[in-house]
Amino acid sequence: MSKFAKLIATSMMVLVIAGCAQLPRSSEIKAGPEITGDISSDYLYYSPSGPSNGETQQDILNGFINAGTGPQNDYEAAREFLTQDYKTKWNPNNEVLIQQGNPSISFNATQEASVSVQIQATVDADGHYRVLVGGSTRMLKFQMMRENGEWRISSAPDLTILIRPVFEVIFRSYSVYFFDSQRQHLVPDLRWFPSRASTATRLVNATLKGPSPWLASAVNSAFPAGTALSLNSVTVAQGVAAVDLNSKVLTSSALSRQQMKAQIRATLTQLPNVYGVSISVERGPQEIVDLPDLLPTSASDQAVILNSGELQNYDSGVATPIPGTADLIKRTGATDFAIASQSDLVALKGPSGIYRAHINIFGSTPSLVDSRAGQLAPMFDTQGYLWSMTKKSGETVQVVSPGGNRHDLNLGWLDSFPRRQFAVSAEGSRLAILVGSGQNIHAYVSSIVRDKTGSPIAFGAPIEVVGVADTPLSVSWSDENTIAVLHSLGDNSVGATLYTIGGTTRDIGSIQSAKTLESRSSASEIYAVDSSHNLYAYRNITWSLVRSDVSAVHFAN
Repeated sequence: MSKFAKLIATSMMVLVIAGCAQLPRSSEIKAGPEITGDISSDYLYYSPSGPSNGETQQDILNGFINAGTGPQNDYEAAREFLTQDYKTKWNPNNEVLIQQGNPSISFNATQEASVSVQIQATVDADGHYRVLVGGSTRMLKFQMMRENGEWRISSAPDLTILIRPVFEVIFRSYSVYFFDSQRQHLVPDLRWFPSRASTATRLVNATLKGPSPWLASAVNSAFPAGTALSLNSVTVAQGVAAVDLNSKVLTSSALSRQQMKAQIRATLTQLPNVYGVSISVERGPQEIVDLPDLLPTSASDQAVILNSGELQNYDSGVATPIPGTADLIKRTGATDFAIASQSDLVALKGPSGIYRAHINIFGSTPSLVDSRAGQLAPMFDTQGYLWSMTKKSGETVQVVSPGGNRHDLNLGWLDSFPRRQFAVSAEGSRLAILVGSGQNIHAYVSSIVRDKTGSPIAFGAPIEVVGVADTPLSVSWSDENTIAVLHSLGDNSVGATLYTIGGTTRDIGSIQSAKTLESRSSASEIYAVDSSHNLYAYRNITWSLVRSDVSAVHFAN
């Protein structure tokens, strides 16, 4: 079976399953014309029908709500339920409500309809996905009137309503890219948009508008303030997305224009059949050379274990000792570690604190860099800075530069909580941290603010990713937008879940008595260590015991 045939079959299954939750009465899954060199048509979609003659107010309102499953041609089917005057005024891209259960509809004598919808999550006009607390509801108002003898909607909220299975078919997540403070690394900002011909335009507009508030203090954009699309459409032909900007771009340097192109290229090449970008200004072509090798930062997928008193590279069941580490482990009494992928540095957590040492220099003496009690597992970032943190609330986060300079940072209002574990993202601009104690633990993500030399100087306002109801126990960055979290299920059972930052969740099973979790590339490289020092690997949707006598597992950072 071809990939396309599998996609059709999968979507048909979603349609059948979702049918129990009031999907469109006469819709079907369709595929647009074959896409060979450009995105000239909408992708796989639901195809709701318009109104029929003689339908009641209830029929028209149900039909309109159901037609929100069809974003093709700017929700053409849904607009057929609106009056001629209101068709062009309704803005379906302003918000999406992901509903739970069936909406409750009532009418009054003034032809006004009230629709009460219980919702799980929302997506705003800029693609921000927000999970709501259980039981959240929204009351929506619609105005009806007769036009040419048929009921039509003359006023409606600027939004669409989808059930979860339909949302997962229509919408896709995309990274909108910005730069770190040094403009050396691209930092992702996750957004959600329907997969359609206009997605490229919405992605570029999101880039020009800027980062999400929680991330803004740690990133910047190469685009000068006021930059906008001159032609309000991004077209794609033979794999090249044409982006026409206003004259604000001309105030920037040649390097800044290269960086602008890099942001747009990284963002748009997530789309099918987009392989390059051309930029023009007020229809005037711009010769902008691509920046070499500037791609989103990928984390190392080299797993390292602390096994039988030494560090070992671990790959496909084979453990290879790292020379010189057995002596360092013995001298420091280390029970945990961090290792830098871009250098020969290793950090070791022992009874006296955190040590730093070189592993390729014979007779290297470990240096004690943080002697505070109650240390958590240390971590290196992509620029070689060593991060250490204690369990105790109120104590500073210590960062040691590659040259040995120490910086102390405060966590803001998170300082009032004890800490359990932390992890730094691949590009070094975001911190994931577990805070709290007992059954009251939360997972937050905060931006890392750096100066122009790359030195961390502050944290941005944190956002909560995993609430206390899930009792998070361990956290790791899985990919650029995803953290992997262990959480207590009770009775010594521990579940593992992947959480996207500003998005959805995916459960990946449970492991008895698991204590720590390390993940890369979402589900391709995931390991856990339990309380008996057994190492488990997640393979083929199941957890398997792969090694014993393992004190810790981490990926080189």
